[in-house]
Amino acid sequence: MFKLKFSPNLVTPAHIVGVVGAFLQISGGTWDVASHVMGIVETFFTIPHMILYAGVGLSLLASLTGLALTRTVSLNNKPQSALLTGLKVSLIGGVLQLVAGPFDFWWHSTYGFDPHLFTPSHSLLITGIILSGVGMAIGTTRLVQASRSGLSLGRFASVKLLGLLSVVAFSTLWLDLNGLVYLITDVDGLNYTFHLGDAWVNQAGPVQFVAIGILLAGVGGLVVLTTKRTLGWTGAVSAVTLLTAVVVASANLGFRAWYLTNSVNPANVAAGNIIASFIPLQLLFVVPLIIFDLVLRPGRERWLTLGSALMAPFASYLDGFYSVALWTNGVHNPVMELPLSRLILIAAMAAPMLGAGAVGAGYQARLGKVLVSSELSLSPRLGVK
Repeated sequence: MFKLKFSPNLVTPAHIVGVVGAFLQISGGTWDVASHVMGIVETFFTIPHMILYAGVGLSLLASLTGLALTRTVSLNNKPQSALLTGLKVSLIGGVLQLVAGPFDFWWHSTYGFDPHLFTPSHSLLITGIILSGVGMAIGTTRLVQASRSGLSLGRFASVKLLGLLSVVAFSTLWLDLNGLVYLITDVDGLNYTFHLGDAWVNQAGPVQFVAIGILLAGVGGLVVLTTKRTLGWTGAVSAVTLLTAVVVASANLGFRAWYLTNSVNPANVAAGNIIASFIPLQLLFVVPLIIFDLVLRPGRERWLTLGSALMAPFASYLDGFYSVALWTNGVHNPVMELPLSRLILIAAMAAPMLGAGAVGAGYQARLGKVLVSSELSLSPRLGVK
């Protein structure tokens, strides 16, 4: 009778599948949200949904593999258990998505087009996406940690592969946390779900605008410093930032610009051109983060914390949804015709963003404790048991 045994050769491939799945989820989700923003009337069966749910399938496959491996691990073998923690977290996200998928299909079939994030079906789905991303960030961080500690991870765990895997996982985590910001600040969605009234929406709108910018900056400071300290190698922040910016520039800004500029409505074409004009500026915001990455080395802790706080506004501008509204207001070319009033608003938002970046950087140690495991540093070796 076949009996599954724990093998290091299975751990890294399971995480590869899981990271790809989590990345597809947030990429497809970003495209789907961009479609909703455009007011594109859709059914459940769209290309963004197919990408998203393909990612869900891959994440579930990885998580179920992890569950099977967990059943082979002795309770006393804490290093092996620590390596599988991320897959367990991802499994919780996958279970939520298994419920959210049919629920979302029923919701669209019953109520039709739904342009909000904060709805019962979307909230459940987005929570699952976030948990999948968090789980894979935990898993890949611990693989890197185990590799550096000299633990045996099998034939597939090369240093370069683990580095690539961690870049994709941390980019996914960044995009997931940005998605969480939009979920909890979705004023229109809260009104849609709880029927709070148009007056409440009008009062909450300005607060929402400020809150989103501050929270995105806090997330940016947190992820940048976590990437720098956890992965450690020069170039990690640059790679994570570039991948994040490319996903946003293509699945969000690029798609919206393409869709609007192909409209027969002149107003839509003009709006699409404004979004297209922002893309070079959005990619330019990557440069300060690359400089931060190349100049500051691990070990200079105070400078790293200060630098992460200073990078927070630039990190928030990579988002694409909020930043294009902040910099263009939907009518201004940010390179050619940015009015003084808009520059004043951007400058006014910079101060609380810097503060939020400092707070986010301050919470890095707590996130770091979640990502890493002391069991992997203390154990001499992982082998087949």
